[in-house]
Amino acid sequence: MIPMLILGALLAVPVKDTVWWDTPGGKVTEHQTADSTSCSLMLYNDSGSVTFEWDDQGQEQVTAINWNWQFPDNWRVPMTMQFGDTLLNTGSSSSAVIEAVGHGNAVTFTANQPVEDLLRPADRVVVKTRDDELSIPLRRDKVKMLLAQTRKCRAMIPQ
Repeated sequence: MIPMLILGALLAVPVKDTVWWDTPGGKVTEHQTADSTSCSLMLYNDSGSVTFEWDDQGQEQVTAINWNWQFPDNWRVPMTMQFGDTLLNTGSSSSAVIEAVGHGNAVTFTANQPVEDLLRPADRVVVKTRDDELSIPLRRDKVKMLLAQTRKCRAMIPQ
């Protein structure tokens, strides 16, 4: 009985989320656990969402959700991501094709270049897979405020 209580206590890691900004179509959230801090910027509409998450290791994780997608867990999904007319660079070649990992209605990958400068002038974010795409229109005034809050949130991440 005692080992079960200890195991239960170890698994119960407190998580604290602080919302920095929430507006229709976008949200900035700080996530804290006992040993890590991260910040996320989520852009969304009725079709799905794109979430950019920065962690204390300096990595930038991107997760796109399209309610029409259906991938097996850990499925390799070739995709592209566009900010307005600019394709996200893969960092390894002249190809813009990113090898993401699919799971259910989501794809996840690590961005190889900062996305904040790409978001600022963009009028939309588009994630394309072989069979479908997710497109989220952006308003520059909202994106400007969301990015300002994202910078403040990211300043809270210990280096």
